[in-house]
Amino acid sequence: MDIALQVAAAVWGAWIALNLLMVALAATVLPVQQVHFDGFRARLPALLPTLLAPAEIAAVVAHEHGHGHHLHIWTNLLLRCLLLTPGPQRRRRQELEADDYAVARGHGAHLASALRKLSSHPDDVSRAERLERM
Repeated sequence: MDIALQVAAAVWGAWIALNLLMVALAATVLPVQQVHFDGFRARLPALLPTLLAPAEIAAVVAHEHGHGHHLHIWTNLLLRCLLLTPGPQRRRRQELEADDYAVARGHGAHLASALRKLSSHPDDVSRAERLERM
């Protein structure tokens, strides 16, 4: 029994280390393919200025800062370390919280415009419509 517990603890510790390594890699080494908050700062792909106006970029950055403000990356990491997965409903709620953060800072219309330019996914279209109604 003691050996099984030690093996389980070692596997769980390795899982936690792997998840922390992934956060560190996302923050430092991996190339930026899409806009995201890596736990430390908002990361933007180099081609974003060719797609969006400066006000739209500011709105996207405000949205990503909303993820930081609400500690989304860290709560998701905690869930993963507990061997749970943040489901689609949780992810959608986190996106709406980050949208609300950007709206509270006056970026609602520009964020809606940026969403429409960057994605045609139904979830993003409904988020843009929600932002336009606010």
